Amino acid sequence: MPRTLLARADVPVHETWALDHLFATSDDFDAAQRALAADVASFAARRGALATDARVLASSLDAYGDLLARAERLRLYATLPASADRGDAGARAAAGRFRAAAAGWASALAFVDAELLAAPAATFDAWLLDPTLARHRPFLERLARRRAHVRSAEVEDVLAGADATFDAYEEARGTLVEGDVDFGAVEAPEGLRPVAPASVRALLGDPDRAVRRAAFERWADGHLGVADTLADLYAARARRTAFEARVRGYPSAEASALATFHVEPEVLDATLEAFTRRLPVWHRYWAVRRRLLGVERLEAWDVFAPYPVAPVAVPVERAIDWIVASATPLGDDAVATLERGLRDERWVDLRPNAGKRLGAFCDAAPGAHPYVLLSYVDDLPSASTLAHEMGHALHAARSDARQMPLDGVDELSMTVAETFSNGQQALMRGYIARSSEAADPAFDLGLLDEAFQNLHRYLFVMPTLVRLERWAHARVEAGEPPSAEELTATLTGFFQEAYGPEVAADERTGIAWAEFPHLYAPFYTFQYAVGLSVALAQVARIEAGEPGAAEAYLAAMDLGASLAPKELFARLGYDVATPAPMDAAFDVVEGYVERLEAHAERLGRA
Repeated sequence: MPRTLLARADVPVHETWALDHLFATSDDFDAAQRALAADVASFAARRGALATDARVLASSLDAYGDLLARAERLRLYATLPASADRGDAGARAAAGRFRAAAAGWASALAFVDAELLAAPAATFDAWLLDPTLARHRPFLERLARRRAHVRSAEVEDVLAGADATFDAYEEARGTLVEGDVDFGAVEAPEGLRPVAPASVRALLGDPDRAVRRAAFERWADGHLGVADTLADLYAARARRTAFEARVRGYPSAEASALATFHVEPEVLDATLEAFTRRLPVWHRYWAVRRRLLGVERLEAWDVFAPYPVAPVAVPVERAIDWIVASATPLGDDAVATLERGLRDERWVDLRPNAGKRLGAFCDAAPGAHPYVLLSYVDDLPSASTLAHEMGHALHAARSDARQMPLDGVDELSMTVAETFSNGQQALMRGYIARSSEAADPAFDLGLLDEAFQNLHRYLFVMPTLVRLERWAHARVEAGEPPSAEELTATLTGFFQEAYGPEVAADERTGIAWAEFPHLYAPFYTFQYAVGLSVALAQVARIEAGEPGAAEAYLAAMDLGASLAPKELFARLGYDVATPAPMDAAFDVVEGYVERLEAHAERLGRA
């Protein structure tokens, strides 16, 4: 990592994303936004006449899908710059103006769901069978599943219009943590290194234990210093979920949030049952990690410490080669799509810069190529993250080419989305493991280190966070929103249970609730574990050469949101409402732990 982060303006253009693929100029964007506003107003005149017959309804849904797709493309252009530089006040203001306009469009279009569901049940059932509406059947089926929870057009108008206000809590959290809080810098042998959302991961993985500790403490203390404000913002987000649950008639905020992701409560139950039952696998991992690092006691700042081998340097071109080559079992079209995004069309915003938001993401809209953001630092974890996000991008591109706009990626359950992102990571990991380099024990240890960074996040941190979410939302629904101190203490306890005896968790561990913006999408976190479990199983089938495994994987990817998640997974042979997929994932983790234990024995780290 550089001693100081580049200013956004100093990042080489070829390492930034090409927003001009969406709109050539800001004037074109402005014109497109004005045109959409006019067309939304025109479409709103259809209120009360959306479905005079099946042909009219099909035409109405075509037009509705087109409006939503255009709004999504505008959203990308308006909001992505603020993610690349939270310190850019102009970009934040532009994103805010767009969200205000989009809230108005959402309010104007909110009548659609309510009006369709107001139709007699016999009429709605007939629509589901009418060949004229076949292309919109997936949308109508999703709508039917929500029938009991859609309210009158007037109430839907109010709920849609309130979204901009509610979304301000997440925006405020991002501005505070990613723009206003000064996390300072840490002393390193090469000089001062800034602690920031875009740099903290590399600092926590530094070989120097003093650097790791200082970075961990500054990162945690920065959040602890504004914990009361962050707790108020998080409680407000939880109250929003509870409010929507009451308005829509769900039994709980949890049920309401899960319905948003098209996930049944039993999927969460099964995930947490398997996770808590298999925690001894993690306890075993932390024990062997301590031995490999050669420390008397493992500390929270050692979680990402590199093993005592030379780190694997992965310049971005090498990572691109791995990602593209590892997709070969998926066929020429998948390979060509990844090549296009990584080499030709600048889908990816690659490097760290001052003000860049924490973490990585892939965002997409119908009719546009996907956009990926990360902070690449020429190491194996960065390569893995790039593979993960390009798995999302491949999924989005293939789905967009084959599905109607109303069945696009914004309608996906994250359980499904995280299957194909983790799948691409697993494909790359397997490709590297089969290379001649992997015969070197030191290289294999580096690969295992990368694998556990991914597994730690999705099969350790995320299920632990959702345990906190369950507790916090229950408190909010009982009229007792938790304080910052209570959130921190409760999460500290959950982490201590997950770490076992090898790591002592304290408030700097427990403040993790404030460090993850994921919590502003309630009950989103555990879905990573569901997707990862299916991904590991299916990629194992692909790598074993099982007939039809790659084709089934691609077919599921191409379905977009046109099938309910449980049905989509069932087509691949997995029942995610049982602990079986998670148990299979933990079996893989246990196998990796055994490999680490063999390395520890080889190195004499008993």
